[in-house]
Order: sequence, then structure tokens, then C-alpha cells
Amino acid sequence: MNQFPDRISSVDSSSSNAGADGASRRCVVTGGAGFIGSHLVDALLKRGHRVTAIDNLSTGSHSNLHHAARNSHFRFVELDVADRDAMEPYVANCDIFFHLASYVGVKLASVTSSQTILNNLRSIDTILELVSRYRPRFLLTSTSEIYGKALDVGESTVSLAEDADRVYGSTEIHRWSYAGIKAVEEFLTLAKHHEVGLHSVIVRLFNIIGPRQVGRHGPVVPRFVEQALAGDPITIYGTGEQRRCFTSIHDAIDAMLLLIDREDTAGEVFNIGGCAPVSMRDLAEMIVALTGSRAGVEFMPYEAAYGKRFEDVITRIPNTAKLEKWTGFTIDRSLESVLREIVQSHPRVLAGHPIPETT
Repeated sequence: MNQFPDRISSVDSSSSNAGADGASRRCVVTGGAGFIGSHLVDALLKRGHRVTAIDNLSTGSHSNLHHAARNSHFRFVELDVADRDAMEPYVANCDIFFHLASYVGVKLASVTSSQTILNNLRSIDTILELVSRYRPRFLLTSTSEIYGKALDVGESTVSLAEDADRVYGSTEIHRWSYAGIKAVEEFLTLAKHHEVGLHSVIVRLFNIIGPRQVGRHGPVVPRFVEQALAGDPITIYGTGEQRRCFTSIHDAIDAMLLLIDREDTAGEVFNIGGCAPVSMRDLAEMIVALTGSRAGVEFMPYEAAYGKRFEDVITRIPNTAKLEKWTGFTIDRSLESVLREIVQSHPRVLAGHPIPETT
């Protein structure tokens, strides 16, 4: 290619890939305007790095980056990650590449289109070809959806280690398309590590929660909080006995940065998640108590939310022994403390709106 058409002016192009000495690095975050991506951007800037966030804004928002926008070492680019020519200068000019761009949420996955699936596959193909050529360190965010319903059908496993078997439902059920796509992304990333020595780390994220997360695509915590603060009944799909382990966004980001800094994590997969499962029924009761809401709880059949062809997972618990062994990092923020932070940072609470009483 010719001279980079959209190069970051504040970057010294002569700097080399930084090691683990804390030196400033040039970082690219795809999906950088999303919930997790924007928190990663903030953490990287706080550590003194130079950051380019790339997002097509299909699910992300400029508002997530208003803090970062005040930093002279930050740049936002609205771009389709699958566009190889447009992406090349950003990959060529970075030390660490974080690939977070993807459609997210069970609700979105349950109605995904062929175009959405193909765009995700084109994106990972584009990114892996470029990072293999220019050799920044590469971190891929994957998902707990990778495991499917393994714990629901297993007889002895109580938590999911990185090498656990995966169990998916029928291809006729759209929900499993997301798990399938992320599995392909992992296979391709690991193949590039083995074939060309790409320094890649894969992290499987378990129910990350925190400020800025929105519930319109399926995440349960922001949806419950919004309903409680509005005084609306909290809607639980199914029986409410489904159990999940929730993880603070701050813990997740800390773990990701520890992993990408290490030399020995290349070519490895790590779970990042809390290990204390809570049922959806108990989660709703916790949020009602923390908000001081009088909102009640109502149960809705899955088909009313997702259509007739849908399968849920009853239990999903991560095994994080590998993360703790390799980094010494323990995810220990309590669910109550994370939920309290989410409530206190909610725009409705910050604006001082009273919580309506239900009758």
C-alpha cells in the first residue's frame, strides 16, 4: 500500500513492539465503542498507551468513549473491520491488536441473519491475515457460549475448563450460530499460532457486567436494572432457575491485560469469569433490593421473547484455575458490589430521578 491514508498523527512510527516493561504501546481495539471495548480503551489509555478504537457502531455508541475522546493519545475510526484495505494501515501501525468486534447477546444471536454470520467470518479472516503479516500481539475475545449446554448434559463435570467438551444444539436453532462462529474464530486463531507463530491469546468471557452495558440485545443485568429503576415488572424468561456466573468488567479487563503482557500465554485459551453461580430469580431479587424498587417479578415463556425455536442453558460455571495458575490473578469482586456500581452509575440514578412505585 501507499502511505497510510488515516495514520494516527501522535504515533512515533519508529517505536518497536514493547515488552512487559510498561512502555507506551500502540494499541488497536476493534469493537472499541462497545461496552467491553470502551472499558478496555479506558484502561489502555490510563496505562499510557496510544489507542485507536475501531467500530462500525452497529451495537456500539460514541457515548461510551466520551472520556477517551479527551485524551490526545486516543483516536476513533468508524469502519467495517471486514474491509481489508481499510484495516491494513491500522494493523501495520500497532503493537497490540485486540479483536472484540462481533455481534453480541443471546437475543441478537437468536435472530441472526446469513449476512451477520458471514460478516463475522470475513472479519476474522481479514484480521488474522493482517496480524499474521505485521505481527502485533493479538488477543481474541471469545465467549462462554463456546461450551454450549455442556454442563446441562454432563454427568460429572461441575465447571468448565478450557479443554472441556462442547455440546451444541441443532443448527435449526439460531441461538447456536454465535457459538459456532466463535468456535471457528478460535480454531483459525490457534491455527495461525501453530502455522506462523502468531503471538495470540484467546479469552473466553463469562457474563461480563458493569456500567455502560445495555440490555437491548439480551444481557440480563442491565435489563433487570432498567426495569427495576423504571418501576416496571422484572421479566424473567423461563422458570428463573437458570444459573450464571457474573464477572465485573474491571476484573475482566485486568485479566486480559495481564494475559497479553506475558510471553508464555501465546497460543493459549483462558476462561475469564466469576465462579459463584446465581439463579435469575435470585438475581432479580438482589437488583430489586439494591435499587429500592417495589417492582414485582413476572415470568415469560421463552417463545414470547425469542420465538418458537429456542434453547436455553440451565447452568454454566467457569473453571478459572488456569488463569489463576498462569497469572496469579483471582476474580473476587462480589456480585453485590458490582451490581451496586451498575445501579449507582445508571443515568436515571445520576440524574436524580425517583424510582416509581408500582401498584
